[in-house]
Amino acid sequence: MRIFLSIIIGIFITGLGIFFLYNGKLNGTESVVLILGGVLIGFVVYFSSEIQEFSIAGNAVKLKELRGEALKTIDELKQARADTFRLMLVQVLKLSGGWGNGSKVEERVKDFLNTYDVIVKFECVEALSDDLKNALSVLITSQYNKLHFIHESEKKSEQYCLDDLWKPQDLYIKLKDEMVQDIIDRYQSGGPKFEDIKRDIYLALEAYKELYLIYKKLQS
Repeated sequence: MRIFLSIIIGIFITGLGIFFLYNGKLNGTESVVLILGGVLIGFVVYFSSEIQEFSIAGNAVKLKELRGEALKTIDELKQARADTFRLMLVQVLKLSGGWGNGSKVEERVKDFLNTYDVIVKFECVEALSDDLKNALSVLITSQYNKLHFIHESEKKSEQYCLDDLWKPQDLYIKLKDEMVQDIIDRYQSGGPKFEDIKRDIYLALEAYKELYLIYKKLQS
């Protein structure tokens, strides 16, 4: 139990430190302090049977007293972890506020997929199932609407039943070079090259496929 708990705590805090550093939430020094703190806590928990007490800033801490609150602390850590991921999902859905670059790729998909990978890593998918479904409803609908020139069906709202959306493979099949050329023809002059437009469309289709597969997995 101790080794399991120490590993979970160490990995969780270390993972958060790396994730926040990667996303610019913490600077290098702050991230290192957070990671080292997680490692230290993991060691303390692991050696709790051998260490009767330790000192923090000159204050002795009785491990025997801490053991009685271990289960409560674990539950609180799990809840805090879920709440942190829940807030991250809310942040993911916020638009940048710019005019955009004309790309067919929904700008928020990358951040969502990164956040989802962390949620899966820490086994929080079940606890955050409703939050993930709500985020997916927004992002899949937005990405699907950006691919309107392929499926040519009515644009959907976020409340639309996602089960009726086109499957990713059907969108790939329907895509024709004429559709790509039609996008280029909308530019008056100096428009992007055919290959660049087609590459962007394929990236949009890949983004849609990733979201679609996650949605189906949550439904199963």
